[in-house]
Amino acid sequence: MSATEGPPTRETRTDFLQQPVSALLWWCLPLAAGFAASLFAIPPRAAALVWTIAFIWMGTGCVLNAQRCHRLHCYISGPVFFLGAVATGLLLSGALTLSQRALNDIVGFTLIAALLSFVPERIWRKYA
Repeated sequence: MSATEGPPTRETRTDFLQQPVSALLWWCLPLAAGFAASLFAIPPRAAALVWTIAFIWMGTGCVLNAQRCHRLHCYISGPVFFLGAVATGLLLSGALTLSQRALNDIVGFTLIAALLSFVPERIWRKYA
């Protein structure tokens, strides 16, 4: 901790993203599972199922984190992950055309939107 950071606040102490084990559990492992499903030659429906579960898991982590520490990013990315889960779930159910490209487009859009949800923290503040 540098001299300009000061002591940890309640928000930083309860923020899952500030705790390596929690960050690994809530976001890194589901991402690894999703990328593994996309990289290996498994049927597109199976990959869609893995991504649906991963997005639900990550969205849940964001919602819980938003409740715990009021992290601005989590208020945005939680719904983004849930929308990604709905879209991949529609692919899985056959309601949307199932192709590897469609799955990749949905996953890419969801992950880019989740990454962009860090921008408001830079503009305003990290905790609401």
